Amino acid sequence: MTGPALSPPFLSLRNAAFRLGDRLVFEHTSWTWHRNEQWAIVGANGSGKSLLADGLRGRLPLVHGDLTYHFRPPSGLSAEEAIGHVAFEDRKADLRDTVVQSRWNSLEEEGALRVRDFLAYDRVVEVNPFEVSRPNPGLRAQFDRRRRRAVALLGVAPFFERRLISLSNGERQRVQLTQALSRPLRLLILDEPFTGLDTANRSHFHATLDSLMRGALRVLLLTTRPEDLPGRVTHVLRVEQCLVAAAGPRTRAPLPPMRTRPALAPHRPARLSPQPPPLKTENPGLKTPLIAMRHVTVRYGNSTILEDVTWSVRSGESWALLGPNGSGKTTLLSLILGDNPQCYANAITVFGHPHGDGASIWRLKRRIGWVSPELHLHFGDHATCFEVVASGFYDTVGLYQVPTRRQKAAAREWLRRFNLLEHAARPLFVLSMGLQRAVLLARALVKNPPLLMLDEPCQGLDAEHRRLFVRLVDELIRTRSTTVIYVTHRTDEIPPAIKRVLRLDRGQASVGARP
Repeated sequence: MTGPALSPPFLSLRNAAFRLGDRLVFEHTSWTWHRNEQWAIVGANGSGKSLLADGLRGRLPLVHGDLTYHFRPPSGLSAEEAIGHVAFEDRKADLRDTVVQSRWNSLEEEGALRVRDFLAYDRVVEVNPFEVSRPNPGLRAQFDRRRRRAVALLGVAPFFERRLISLSNGERQRVQLTQALSRPLRLLILDEPFTGLDTANRSHFHATLDSLMRGALRVLLLTTRPEDLPGRVTHVLRVEQCLVAAAGPRTRAPLPPMRTRPALAPHRPARLSPQPPPLKTENPGLKTPLIAMRHVTVRYGNSTILEDVTWSVRSGESWALLGPNGSGKTTLLSLILGDNPQCYANAITVFGHPHGDGASIWRLKRRIGWVSPELHLHFGDHATCFEVVASGFYDTVGLYQVPTRRQKAAAREWLRRFNLLEHAARPLFVLSMGLQRAVLLARALVKNPPLLMLDEPCQGLDAEHRRLFVRLVDELIRTRSTTVIYVTHRTDEIPPAIKRVLRLDRGQASVGARP
């Protein structure tokens, strides 16, 4: 008796190696993906997951061996053009020439790109407006059908009239995937697709992937969280230090545990002590609340983002800020920072100063450390890790003045604490997304701020780096080094020392204990 016939191959590598700058990655890699399989690539931060995906879609030069696409691409497209890709970093191009505050200002501007334009035919298929060609009604009709299916599958129709930059992290994720599925694809690569999604949206996204994987489209998932993989993933490929460590059916014995040694940083993360670098910072020493909000309401047109929110944060009282995607969490933080112009139309006091009383927003920001997905994307392509961390002293997106000797030492110390010192001179965006986020965390902590606002700080971090960071924040809270406002969709990432919760839902706020 013989076993079931082996399905034809979909994609294969044979003794392959790719070039990254002046070095080779994934040398001697041989791997075959069969048509009846759905694969995921898992690995720790910096292990090379995204690099391997870039190689598969022709973004890295193949210098040895063979890469063979066994599928037939759609008419008029190359095999590489039939591979879609959705990742957090893809949003960076849409933010070029904007500033961090643009998201809030754009809500009141007519010229900002709307979702309907982002999903328009000419933009999705990249039509050249200067090229004279005869319109093809058949191609346009096919596009319309694909987009209708994608819009229905992802539920993005309610976003069509909204401005793209105004979307929450989870909403933007759904729109990006809708755009990808509007193209004729044979393979879709999703890099950390569950990043920034709340529990309900993660469940919806699992159902979406289940629907996609039942069809002819092959889906390749990249993640640091194997526990997030949907049930239809049949095979797993694990990478370490830009090499394939293991590959095989998901139903077999568990693959070897992920190592936390980043591919470009071969040392384990050093244990962080709770004490910040020796740098004198301004201590407000206020008995009044660090933050006080009274009956705060934020509206844009007919949409109410926050309604009648009253909340105060005192020194030493750290809070978790929870709520579903689009509930107003990031808007609330933008009011505290003074980035949202509606902060001046509401009763908001930060460090004893009402917004609009003449006190410089930049003086207030000196006392606040901040991490968010929006801040992450606004740094320039050539900003080095050292420059990103040192910019935290000046609250600028980029380093525009020479730091003092003490500031340089503090920036290097925080890079060392996150096991990133050897990357100090490297551009931020050369690193993996998880390591980029670790650099942003060091930036937030470098000035020893009395208030630390962390908006989804563990996005993209593998299990070991998440434990490392949560422990650090927990120690900072317990030693009263800083007061923390911690935004997350995953309650297991909340530091144990945080006991208070402000929950937002449809703009309404409620106070309670942590779940």
